[in-house]
Amino acid sequence: MKFPLLSFRGRRLAPIRGISSERPLDSLWSLGVTALLLLAVVAAAQPAPDSAAADTVARDTAPAYHIVSGGPVSVSARLLPRPKRELTVGDRFKLELVVKHHRDTKVGEPFTPSQDPFMILDKKSVTRYAGDTIVDVHTLTMAAFATGEPKIPPFIVPYPAEGEVRAAASDSIPVKVASVMPKDMKDINDLKPQIQFPNLLPIWIILALFAAAGLGYLGWRLYRRYRRIKLYGAPLPDPWDEALAALDRVPADDWLASGHFKRYYYTVSEVLKRYLTRRFGFPALDQTTTEIMRAMKVTKTPEREGFGEFFQRADMVKYAKFVPLATEAAAMIPAARELVQATTPKPEPSPTSPTGQTTP
Repeated sequence: MKFPLLSFRGRRLAPIRGISSERPLDSLWSLGVTALLLLAVVAAAQPAPDSAAADTVARDTAPAYHIVSGGPVSVSARLLPRPKRELTVGDRFKLELVVKHHRDTKVGEPFTPSQDPFMILDKKSVTRYAGDTIVDVHTLTMAAFATGEPKIPPFIVPYPAEGEVRAAASDSIPVKVASVMPKDMKDINDLKPQIQFPNLLPIWIILALFAAAGLGYLGWRLYRRYRRIKLYGAPLPDPWDEALAALDRVPADDWLASGHFKRYYYTVSEVLKRYLTRRFGFPALDQTTTEIMRAMKVTKTPEREGFGEFFQRADMVKYAKFVPLATEAAAMIPAARELVQATTPKPEPSPTSPTGQTTP
């Protein structure tokens, strides 16, 4: 069977471009066969895998170095002193590695295949020279995470020799690690049961309601008092207390020294008129001295003569431009005070027992 399409000469390429010729199905079949043959040629050209090399990779788990003793490289390890107390889990301790080798020998960094259950936390290295010998001192800060006496694994230092990689190893050092648990404790104690606290929420709710009611009542009382003061003003003191306090506030010395006699007499007389108005219930503030005398007679006010004489002397200074003596003017406030005290209601006597003793 001939395949004219496999020939890449110019005269045989015409059928490839003739897909739209009279026999399209034969052209498509020829293209499919050509693609399959090309794939087979490419697959056959690839080299077959080396079965021996693959087997070596799969089975080679041995280290790439050979540990020897007494070689040109030596490694020693020792624990550095630490405070005199037990080493517990997680405590830090220091390990010193000393690597000695000839100046011409190239060595790698010390390592350990497995650190478990230890961990290297820090590393500091110092290089010293002793003739042709190089001394590398590595100080490792480590911590153990297992109790008992785990051993620090050997540290490996590789170096090339006679066409292979050799290595020197340090000794394995045991470390005693104590537990952080007390000696008499065999295992971690179980969780303690939950503490049952009393439910005080209902009591707090009741107390809050009482407090809210008390605050509400207090606010209501304060509001009523505020409205009363706003409508009627603050409650007035007793008439006699108000009059005595007003007399104490009169600056008598200043007014008399500056010659304000009219102002002085007018103020003191107004205090007494307000006292009579509030004490005996007639409008003395709006009345003349004659009207006040008539009203006091009707109401049978005590000390009528004293009040009448006081207002008449004040009228002489206020309206007749009479200038009194300084001693007479200074005696006006004490005289007014005596009139108020003389008409102040006396406290009721306490009832007495037949034996003459006052009963509580």
